[in-house]
Amino acid sequence: MTEKVERRLAAILSTDVVGYTRLMRADEEETLARFRRHHNELIEPKIEEHKGRIVKLMGDGLLVEFSSVLDAVRSAAEIQRGMAKRNTDVAEDKRIILRMGINLGDVIVEGDDIHGDGVNVATRMQEIALPGEISVSGVVYDSVHNKLAPGFENLGPQQVKNIAEPVRAYRVVLDPEAAGMREEVPEVSTAANVRAADSMLVIMSGAQRQGSWRVPKKLRVVTVMGGIDLDFRDAVFGPGVTEVHVTSVMGGIAIIVPPHLQVVCEGASIMGMFEGLDQGTRQWDPEAPLLRITGSAIMGALEIATRSPGDTMKVDPRDHVGQIGHR
Repeated sequence: MTEKVERRLAAILSTDVVGYTRLMRADEEETLARFRRHHNELIEPKIEEHKGRIVKLMGDGLLVEFSSVLDAVRSAAEIQRGMAKRNTDVAEDKRIILRMGINLGDVIVEGDDIHGDGVNVATRMQEIALPGEISVSGVVYDSVHNKLAPGFENLGPQQVKNIAEPVRAYRVVLDPEAAGMREEVPEVSTAANVRAADSMLVIMSGAQRQGSWRVPKKLRVVTVMGGIDLDFRDAVFGPGVTEVHVTSVMGGIAIIVPPHLQVVCEGASIMGMFEGLDQGTRQWDPEAPLLRITGSAIMGALEIATRSPGDTMKVDPRDHVGQIGHR
């Protein structure tokens, strides 16, 4: 008789130390001592506080199981914030920095160990996370995004090793100034939505980019029979010039910029409507970054306007027309 395999649903946290091999080569004993201090004083206590179980410690990495996905995300966020504080006065080349990934899925249980796709996806989420950050799978986001204060940045579908289908991935926004960021994508049966670090694509759906979010130097936005809200009022810009190229194909793009921002706007309408800024009375802050927007409206609508913080904008993906209005 074949022995029955034990399975259970679990939230899995995978962690890894960034540049661990380099740190060990530079000073093996000191690196081990510092990692143990972080583990004993911060990492393990936070895991225990949120009722997690350390499945195994693998040199520079941890595999942790939680019965609650909410506890898993809270524990990871508190650990990363704690690590950032502990690294404040440490030289950059000596800092212990973690990557973290979280998944909610079915696991195979063997004694105290766990295996299976649920674990594999958590590991892959950890691998795509940036240093000091947390990446979570789409099922984790679906479970916690309306229950936690931090925001989430949609990273789009990710093709990861040993997993046949692309996995939706999200980045947890740990920066308190960026905690208001939200990316909302209404569910439409024919929707295909992709977001990378420097691009947004929406097909027959709708998306919002608002709150406090970091704007890449080059941002490409394309909507096909869909709608995008692109709100720069609370956005975080780096120094210099930011290039934004937007294309609306039988859809709608509504862009809002704050009054003080330097903006250069130009575009074309092809059997559509392109409405730029009225720059005649604008007062630019000479120290503000320059936002250069170029756009095309192809049988659609593209509207760029200046608004104060109290105003809102809405795009209705059902009629694919960008609308800017007042609350």
